[in-house]
Amino acid sequence: MKQLDSKGNAAILLCLVVTALFGFAAFTIDIGVVYAEKAKLANAMDAAALAGVLELPTNEVKAKTVAAEYLLKNAADLSGIIINVGSDKKSIELSGGKNVKHFFAPIIGIKESNITGSAKAVIGPAKSVTGGIRPFAVQIFDFTYGDLVTLKEDAGDGSNGNYGGISLGGRGSSVFKINALYGYGGTISVGDYIDTEPGNMAGAVNEIKDYIQSEISTFDNFPRDSIRIWTIPLVDTFQVNGRGEIKVVGFANFYVEDIQGQSGQIEIQGRFVKFVTNAEVDMNLADTGLYGAKLAK
Repeated sequence: MKQLDSKGNAAILLCLVVTALFGFAAFTIDIGVVYAEKAKLANAMDAAALAGVLELPTNEVKAKTVAAEYLLKNAADLSGIIINVGSDKKSIELSGGKNVKHFFAPIIGIKESNITGSAKAVIGPAKSVTGGIRPFAVQIFDFTYGDLVTLKEDAGDGSNGNYGGISLGGRGSSVFKINALYGYGGTISVGDYIDTEPGNMAGAVNEIKDYIQSEISTFDNFPRDSIRIWTIPLVDTFQVNGRGEIKVVGFANFYVEDIQGQSGQIEIQGRFVKFVTNAEVDMNLADTGLYGAKLAK
């Protein structure tokens, strides 16, 4: 009789142990699901913040719209997330969370967990720009959105043979033309010295004109990837004789609005726009209207 009681007790104990093990394993699975969902939410918020901030500082409404679209693309629930743009229009922040339903934990009375997350992206003055830089430079000035700026002077209007052209990655009209059409692929930083490219470059500019005019857009309505948007180094001066070094003191973007000229007299004009591009950020630099973006802690 005692032997039967011992076997019965052992069976009960085994059942309890097995139940506890299964319960622990099930709860561990639910914890793993919660952590996975939290990581997914964090990644979605980061991606949304970085996408939205690209529309700043000029379009707060679109910045929020783009951020929301990226959340949806990453299967995030918008109902529990708040999107705010900073008062200076140079940051966007997302915060909030969602409920995660448990599969096994309800057995022990835990039906769901609340997870939260946050992300903030900021834009700041461009310190270094990689790719897309056009072979023109503008002497730094006080910028106002929409200002019409001459990017290349007519022959005879420049300074000592310089009409706004710069040499990037090589000299001559063929290199100049490729850089103007598609942008210089290297990196330029504030503080660098670059060479001017003397001469009118009329032959190259005529082809640039045809390329630019292949896009039908306006200053008030152009796509972010517009071929008319040029990243231009800002320099301290163009007062050099012939080919000479000039110092980069910042960057700006311009919407190329007009290329005019005949008989070798070519002038290029663009309107100043505030823009976010592929750039390293330095918050200590002066704001010249071209920004890089980064996540902020």
